[in-house]
Amino acid sequence: MPTKIDATERLLNLVIALLGTNRGYSKSYIRSHVNGYAGEGATAAQESKVGVAFERMFERDKNQLAALGIRVSATNSYDNELEEQYLYRIDPKDYQVPQLRLDEPAMNLLAIAANLWSEATFGAAAQSALRKIATRTGTSWYEDETTVSSRVRTAEPAFEPLWDALRQQKLVSFDYRRSGAEEGTTRTVQPWGLGNKYGQWYLAGFDVDKGQERNYRLSRFTSEVKVHTGQSFDRPTAFFISTVLERLGTGDPYSAQVAVPDGAAHSLRSRLGTVVLDTPARPGWQVLRVEYREPELMADDVAALGAQAHVVAPAGLREAVAGKLRRAADAAAKGLVAGASAAAPIHWDKPLKLGKAKRRDTPDRLLRLLSLVPYLVANPGVSVAEVVAEFAITEKQFQRDLDTLNVSGKPGYFHGDLMDATTEAGQVFIRDAETLASPLRLSHEEACSVLVGLHALTAVPGRGEAALAQATEALRNVAGEDAWLADAVGLELVLGPEMGHLAALQQAINDSRSCAIRYLVGSRDELSERIIEPLRLFSMDSAWYVRAWCQQAQDLRSFRVDRIEILKDAGEQKHGLGDQTGWQPGAGIYDPGSHDLQVLLVADPATAQRLAPAYNARMFDGGPDQVGLAISVGDTALIGPLMARLGGHARVAGPEALRIATATWLAEAASHYDAVGETVPETHRGDG
Repeated sequence: MPTKIDATERLLNLVIALLGTNRGYSKSYIRSHVNGYAGEGATAAQESKVGVAFERMFERDKNQLAALGIRVSATNSYDNELEEQYLYRIDPKDYQVPQLRLDEPAMNLLAIAANLWSEATFGAAAQSALRKIATRTGTSWYEDETTVSSRVRTAEPAFEPLWDALRQQKLVSFDYRRSGAEEGTTRTVQPWGLGNKYGQWYLAGFDVDKGQERNYRLSRFTSEVKVHTGQSFDRPTAFFISTVLERLGTGDPYSAQVAVPDGAAHSLRSRLGTVVLDTPARPGWQVLRVEYREPELMADDVAALGAQAHVVAPAGLREAVAGKLRRAADAAAKGLVAGASAAAPIHWDKPLKLGKAKRRDTPDRLLRLLSLVPYLVANPGVSVAEVVAEFAITEKQFQRDLDTLNVSGKPGYFHGDLMDATTEAGQVFIRDAETLASPLRLSHEEACSVLVGLHALTAVPGRGEAALAQATEALRNVAGEDAWLADAVGLELVLGPEMGHLAALQQAINDSRSCAIRYLVGSRDELSERIIEPLRLFSMDSAWYVRAWCQQAQDLRSFRVDRIEILKDAGEQKHGLGDQTGWQPGAGIYDPGSHDLQVLLVADPATAQRLAPAYNARMFDGGPDQVGLAISVGDTALIGPLMARLGGHARVAGPEALRIATATWLAEAASHYDAVGETVPETHRGDG
């Protein structure tokens, strides 16, 4: 019997052995019969060493399985006083996903909920959960083929360590910059929940130093998150992240006075509650009173209008906008992004990979094998291409997995004990795999991802309440004690104001109707009249879009729903593009076109990590302080506003004409705040 084998193979053999016994096995039996453990030493001296080594290895293996959600139980044995007193086994009830009964509408909703995370940290876990559930229900594979879909991103670097700390209930510390502050301060927090609203991720928790519950926006973290692995806490059982998200933005709104040219700044004019004041302004200008919830997000929106908007009051908002524009203008003029120590060159010939490459260690591979076996059992004859695509591996990795499966099985390891996985004419078959035929119970991430997705779908129009309730109840039963995580992570996909347009557009899709819309082109601050033929609705974070055939452009386009000011029925659709509904949104909302211009940007690493997924950007090495980004845009008018929003954390590097034009645009916008009284009369009154 071989004693030195791959750790994954040893653990797989241990799982099969302990899962396949009704009574349990003693340590001596496991040591002697399970492939991968050393047998007894030839001499007493050797035995004293290998015996201790086995004890350590077995305890380590049990702990590793427990970390993966596989519990090894021990029971007393009284058969013979001379024998060991403990027998070890894995109870199939603890291991397996319980049997489920879900109809087609419920399975379709599960697919939608899982696909919601396709561009996020939970993406692989959500797809794994969907695969396990489909296998356990005995149904075929389901895809999100509806005309409404959502995607949520977790691009914030702080998300993953906070998620790990949340589920393990460990203390964290990080540097945090509160709204309006220039520098960050260190916070020590018990993480209670993570929620997404307004397209932003928030941490809700207990601030240890301040002694009270607080909320923190992840985009304001100015350092890496430190997880205090040795410091645990008891999370309140009555805490629900949904309650926190409901409270966000529900207090009395702020109010600002913003001077804008006549017929301009449509994004401010269209806000709910905006009114034109009688306050005197220079000829051709008006003063708007605008309500807002988040001062920092409001500063972004006003800065993006450049010289077409000037904050009169309150002073805090005026200084925030002026600061953003000045820093952006300085970065454009000096060629140095915020935080960079020197203008190091960007190596445009050295692309960087987006995100962190996850190391394929023993636990990852073991989980894949335990998921691969029931998938192959449930799908006999599946093609190799489908398998490698489903598990996101290469054919070389898949062949290695097959080799491991073929030398793993029940103790004895004779014909019939070993699994038999083969490929025939590009198809995959597996035999003698009954012990692992039922999928492993859902992990923390798997249970949480699908349950949170299902809860978020309750606010989306066009979902069947009965099917949604059935799917949610089934998933809570499957998740068991891990269901609490779905109360700790939450999403708000629909924020109310766009609900009417979403419902009308969904009805137009269902009835194959065209729509006449008045649409705000944000990058050019223009209102346009269009006839569109809606095909599907989708959201990216909390921003909703309609994918439609635009009769004006004679092409498919994506329109932001919150920029549709007027929507009316315009008769039957004429182009019959129903087959286009299979289109799915990618990591970003931009679909590069043949006439798009490639724009080169330079940004600090944190900003680059947020921008790259949204703009389908390629990243390039620029040293420790900056990253190069190559994005494709159909309209360069959006670049100036984007740089203004980023407030000096990014700049344009090329093409040269666009770099100069953007620098000029930013300098002009910043100059308005350097000459108080020239744009509008100096006044400081306001109710913000």
